[in-house]
Amino acid sequence: MQFLTKSMLTIALLLLSLSLGCDRTDTIDSLIAPGEVNMEILIIGPYTETCQGFIEQTCFLVFNEETQAWEFFYESIQGFNYEPGYIWTLKVRLEDRGTEIQDVGRYAYHLVEVLSKKAASEA
Repeated sequence: MQFLTKSMLTIALLLLSLSLGCDRTDTIDSLIAPGEVNMEILIIGPYTETCQGFIEQTCFLVFNEETQAWEFFYESIQGFNYEPGYIWTLKVRLEDRGTEIQDVGRYAYHLVEVLSKKAASEA
């Protein structure tokens, strides 16, 4: 019985040491390496909604082409001057904030270019 306990303890310590040696940047969450530039196209809806992130806030609605549905977008877009009543297509640059900062999203969004601005009744 004592041999079984020592074996289990040894295995547990080995697994613990292996898991502590793993770097979070090796996970699937690290899609953008620090310093790497990643661009994305966002379609922003004609109005904002109150949403609940870390705190209650106002969120853009962003169109998800995969699900064909509007979803809350909890981040701000630096350099973007939103006007309600329009559907915006934006090219944005994602900046990796890393995982050290809590209560904010992984990426900061920066406006690169307004690709289109259409009145909501035209869309």
